Amino acid sequence: MKLIAQVISWLALVALMLPSLLFLFGAMDNLDAVKLIMLIATVIWFVAAALWIGRSEEAAGSA
Repeated sequence: MKLIAQVISWLALVALMLPSLLFLFGAMDNLDAVKLIMLIATVIWFVAAALWIGRSEEAAGSA
């Protein structure tokens, strides 16, 4: 469970940075779509990161 949450949180961080970079370099021209993608990625990151950050292996296994 912890590994899955870590992978999802890292992918969400990539999804958070990628639209802004694409917009910066002109590959995306719809600012509303960039904002929506970044909002969704932020929510996913907060949920996934809350599942694993600050928890040890022993605590995660017993919960």
